[in-house]
Amino acid sequence: MDTPKADKENGLRKMIRQGRQLFRIPENTDHYSAEHFKDAEKIFIKRCVLEGQCGLMQPF
Repeated sequence: MDTPKADKENGLRKMIRQGRQLFRIPENTDHYSAEHFKDAEKIFIKRCVLEGQCGLMQPF
């Protein structure tokens, strides 16, 4: 049986994986260069998925 810490880490990884799927849509993949895509994806995951601020995202 997994420890509570392992369960938390697995849940976090699942949220990050889901966030990547949400971000990887044609609108984003066609818009960003490879370098900027990675940075934008990290910001999206941090703000939207982990902090729950999807509706509050401000443009850079």
